[in-house]
Amino acid sequence: MKKLFALIRFVYFKLFTGGLRLNKVSYIGRSALLQCSHGGSIDCAGKIRLDAFSEIGSQGELRLGHNFVINPYSRVIAHEKITIGDNVVIARFVSVLDHDHAMVFEGETVKYDGYNTAPIRIGDNVWLGDKVTVLKGVSIGNNVIVAANSVVTKDVPPNVIVGGIPAKVLKKHNV
Repeated sequence: MKKLFALIRFVYFKLFTGGLRLNKVSYIGRSALLQCSHGGSIDCAGKIRLDAFSEIGSQGELRLGHNFVINPYSRVIAHEKITIGDNVVIARFVSVLDHDHAMVFEGETVKYDGYNTAPIRIGDNVWLGDKVTVLKGVSIGNNVIVAANSVVTKDVPPNVIVGGIPAKVLKKHNV
């Protein structure tokens, strides 16, 4: 029954979400949010899995590779551009955001003043552990593991394990 409802959600999103291109039947979990707005686009190269309560959104350009998996309570939101390669797994409570809110002070009042954006690129065969945050303007190479609770603030080379706040290379590995 669970798979039937996932299929119904897939068909619904395929038919009624503008800017979304899903090429293969994919799993879309209960209460998953898949949203394109303001001319945004989401292009999925192959099969993807959006688990319950995950969020995928785009006001810009979002490209997801084949075998993309996002676990519950995680989000990938593109205001400019996010490109994610093949075989990428995003654990729980992860945020991948290509934008920051621009806030300004007017006297003693803080006011919203739009967004600051920079593209994100995540390579193939990447795992983002629980509670990882990937900030705008970052590129993560192929074959990378990002340890739980890390904050990725700068580019990550391929074939490494990174961790910490800010994330730094902990170990190199051969693939």
